[in-house]
Amino acid sequence: MKSFFGNKKYNRFRRGLAFVLLICTLLSLSGCGDKEQEKTGNTVLVFAGNPISVGEVYIYAQIVKEDYEATYGKDVWNMEITLADGTQSNMEDATRKDVIDTIVRVKVLASMSRSYNIELNETELSAEQNKADIFFNRLTDVQLEKMQISESLVENVFCENALAERVYDKIVKNAGIELSDEEARITTFYDMFFSFYDEDDKGNVVTLTEDKKKEQYDKALQAYETLVSPVSEDSGDIEGLATYYNLNHSSYYSMTKEEIIKQYGSEICDELFQLDDGSYSLVTETKYGYHIFYMKYLTDPEATAERKALLTAKEEERYFASKLPAWIKSVDPKYTYVKSVNFDVYNEISFK
Repeated sequence: MKSFFGNKKYNRFRRGLAFVLLICTLLSLSGCGDKEQEKTGNTVLVFAGNPISVGEVYIYAQIVKEDYEATYGKDVWNMEITLADGTQSNMEDATRKDVIDTIVRVKVLASMSRSYNIELNETELSAEQNKADIFFNRLTDVQLEKMQISESLVENVFCENALAERVYDKIVKNAGIELSDEEARITTFYDMFFSFYDEDDKGNVVTLTEDKKKEQYDKALQAYETLVSPVSEDSGDIEGLATYYNLNHSSYYSMTKEEIIKQYGSEICDELFQLDDGSYSLVTETKYGYHIFYMKYLTDPEATAERKALLTAKEEERYFASKLPAWIKSVDPKYTYVKSVNFDVYNEISFK
């Protein structure tokens, strides 16, 4: 399922919190060090000896609630989903655990900020306070009273998340994870496609006769000669020629090597990878028809860079996740979701 850590819109909640009470004191951040979450009656869980209030949990829950409903609609909480381990779960139940897992991750990173000598400067703290103010002002009086949320509590959460993002970045940077352009390669090409299939008057797909296939081949040869001709007015205009021949299934594609193999097969993939940027393949036959491929970018610079960043982020998260269980155990050896959470208090928060 979708997690906090893959959510670009709320990336401050991707990577956990860190300990900022000392920093807030040094920088005179109003409200930091708030003691109201020590009230026992509103504690959802205690992690590493620190009580976590229903108000703090609600901030996380409300952010993911807003994001999920904006993306999937308000009925998202009735969905049944398949978790990573293959088991089925209700979306609300799975998200409830996600929220607590995030906060635990948060508190683990909290214990690591000093060892990395990372703290927020006044400009960063001010920026997070502004974001916190926007979030706080969206909450109703009923929400604030029922969940016992103060402005300083919201500021603490946002400040801690900003600091934690820097801690996380430092951890994964030190891991030295690097991917090559070849591993992340996206290839962009045009497939000028003369199909072996057509539709009859009733919309049924029918296979062309051998004579019709021969006509398609002749058209493909003619198109190829036009594309590579140094004197033709249509030389190089593969999209224009596709329109001229009424080739409705011709298009540009941007694919990974694996996707090309799945779509066209290994032989076509090998042929494509022999092309230089700006060059054309010969007329190539597959079981679906005749193709002329135009190689725009064997390695599309923009698409490859985007995929490289995405794959690197996934590898960094995988690395971090592999270390997290041991870090949780070192911070709070007795913690488990089932035994440590006060569900009577947590159930005061509704996602529906």
